[in-house]
Amino acid sequence: MRISPMDIEQQQFGRSFRGYNEEEVDIFLDRIAKDYEEILQENAKTKEEVERLQAKLDEYVKMEETLRTALVNAQQSASHIKESIQKDAENIIENAQIEAERIRQRAMQETLDTTNEITALKKRKFLILEKLKSTLKLYIRMLEEEMAEEPDEEKDAQYLQDKTTENLKMRSYPEREPENKNLFEVGTENKEKDSEV
Repeated sequence: MRISPMDIEQQQFGRSFRGYNEEEVDIFLDRIAKDYEEILQENAKTKEEVERLQAKLDEYVKMEETLRTALVNAQQSASHIKESIQKDAENIIENAQIEAERIRQRAMQETLDTTNEITALKKRKFLILEKLKSTLKLYIRMLEEEMAEEPDEEKDAQYLQDKTTENLKMRSYPEREPENKNLFEVGTENKEKDSEV
């Protein structure tokens, strides 16, 4: 059991012949008790300080753990962010390459379609020009043939004179012809009679 300052002050010693001076012993014990009490008080203060420092140390340890956890989380988050950014960049590059290839293919197809359309238009133009050329040649030939024919004015005049004579005969001698004959038949018979004469 630990001795307290009070135990030292109240300590009693037996008396003996030629023993120590009682007063000096009491004074020494009082000094010892006082010093021991001061030592105990300092020890208590030191213990409180140690406990305070230990609590502070525990707080620092917790803070360190928190900071370490935060740092680890930050590193992991940074790693995840880096991976996510890298994946996004790869996806963007891949999509851009796909889009560029699609645009290139579409441009090639449009170029091919345009080339085919131009070729078809050229062929159509050639056919139209050939057809127009043939038509123009036909019209020119027809005009040349028309211009090459000379008009037979004498033949036309004789025909008109014959028709006039027939009409006059029909008007001069109507009683000689049957009633049911038309002008065309009368003219035909007159022409046959003239040819017999």
